[in-house]
Amino acid sequence: MINMIKADFFRLMRSKGIVIAFVFIMAMIATDIYTVQPGSIGVHVNTGNSVENEISDMSYEEIQALSISEYRKIMLETKGYALDRAVLSANINLYYAFIFVAVIVITADFSASTVKNTLSSAISRNKYFFSKIAVVNICCLGLLFLNTYIMYFSNLIFNNRNLASSLGTVTKITLLQLPPILALVSVLTGFAFLLKKTAVFNTVAIPFIMVFQLLLSVLTMVFKIKEETLYYVPHMMFIKLSQNPSGHYIFYSYLVCAAMIVMFNLLGLLSFKKTEIK
Repeated sequence: MINMIKADFFRLMRSKGIVIAFVFIMAMIATDIYTVQPGSIGVHVNTGNSVENEISDMSYEEIQALSISEYRKIMLETKGYALDRAVLSANINLYYAFIFVAVIVITADFSASTVKNTLSSAISRNKYFFSKIAVVNICCLGLLFLNTYIMYFSNLIFNNRNLASSLGTVTKITLLQLPPILALVSVLTGFAFLLKKTAVFNTVAIPFIMVFQLLLSVLTMVFKIKEETLYYVPHMMFIKLSQNPSGHYIFYSYLVCAAMIVMFNLLGLLSFKKTEIK
């Protein structure tokens, strides 16, 4: 099992996919740092750190009329706005970088039909499954911390220091977000072992978060779901956990994350064990 993990890491580090994932993260950071606000992929979610919250002497129409350079100039002079905290609240975006990892480590083996050869070399399905899960989780956590610290120090270098929190604060927020990160990774690994082929996996995984957010918005309007209930969906967890959450919120959000981790990993394991490998 250890040899499998080492081999996967070696293959991962030499893959173009991990380079693309890193470039994707760097592009997001560059955009966030220059525009002085967190970007959003898919359905826009208010992070509670938007320009409307910080520029109280301007109307919404005036704010929307600002060019990027004008907006940047105003925000660089704003006090009390922590850009790094706002960017971390949008860490749901890392889901799209994690897709590359799941493809390289898991679905590529099924698409290339190399799984059968691995299993025929005295490797059980359980060992195969958990070694893949370990590699994907470790790599995704590495990308999470790279994103945090590259973003933090880039903000210090290219923007005013008054837009930055302390290093301890961004580290604490990142650690608080570990459970929802692991929950997102579990969603991807569960789908990867269930769907197997890269093309099918990408078709489902890429639009999944956007479709989920859109569907949730529709259900909220139709059934008038209480706002507090929505605090425990993944994209809202990232927001809430970046804003000095209460112990009560942390406990219940972590319970939801634990349920997601167990459910999707179990889905992947049962599907893999029942599948006829060709």
